[in-house]
Amino acid sequence: MTKIGRARPEADLEAVRIYDALRRRIFQGHIRPGDELNQVHISQEYGVSRTPVREALRMLQADGLAEARFKYRMTVTQVTAAEVDQIYGLWIASQAVATQIALSRITPADLAACRKVLEKMSRLNGELSTQWRSLHLEFHYILNRPAGEVFCEKMEEYWHRTERARFSLEQTSPSLFGDDRGDHSGLLHAYETQNMKEAQRINTLQLVRSATASISIIDPGYTPVCIQNALEALRIRL
Repeated sequence: MTKIGRARPEADLEAVRIYDALRRRIFQGHIRPGDELNQVHISQEYGVSRTPVREALRMLQADGLAEARFKYRMTVTQVTAAEVDQIYGLWIASQAVATQIALSRITPADLAACRKVLEKMSRLNGELSTQWRSLHLEFHYILNRPAGEVFCEKMEEYWHRTERARFSLEQTSPSLFGDDRGDHSGLLHAYETQNMKEAQRINTLQLVRSATASISIIDPGYTPVCIQNALEALRIRL
C-alpha cells in the first residue's frame, strides 16, 4: 500500500469529505448496488457545487465502487465473486514478485520501523479497529516499499478494489482476522532472516484466506479459478 488512506494530494478537501461519506454509506449498505449516485442530489445534500461531487465519484469509480452508465449516470457496482477472484489472483501474483524484490533490498532501518508498528498492533490486543487497520496498512507498506513505487501502487489498488468484500467479511467472520493478525510476527521474522519462501507463503496465505472467505459469502458455489491458477503458477505451498 503506497499511502495510508485513499485521499489523493491533488484532490479537493470537499471532494475527499464527500468521497469518505459516500464510501462509508456504500460499505454499510445504506447505498446499495445499482443505486444511482446523482450529482445534483449529492451536491444539495452536502451543500457543495457539483465539481467536488464529480471528483468524489471519480474516486469511487477508481475504487471499483461506482461505474458510469447511460448518459454518464453513476451507479453503485455489484460485488461479484468473479471480480474478487480476478483481483485477488492478480494481487497474489504481484505480491509474490514484490516480496522477492523487496527482500533483496530491505534495510535494517525498514525492519526496525516495521517492528515498531507490529508492537503497536500487538498492544491493541486483537481489537479490529480503525487504528489497527491503519497500522496493518503501514506494516505491509513498509515491507513492500523496497520493491518500488509501481508495485506499491498496484497493491494499494488491489486493496481498495477488494475493501467492500472485506468489510462484509469483518461483519460476519471477525475471527478470521484473528488468524491474519497472528501471521504478522512470522512474516516480519521471515524478512529479518531473508527467508523468501516463508515470506511469500505467509503473504499468500493472508490473501487466499481473505479471498476464499469473501467469495464463499458472495457465491458459495463459485470456484476461484484465478486464485487457483496463480497458486499453481507460483508453486507456493500454503
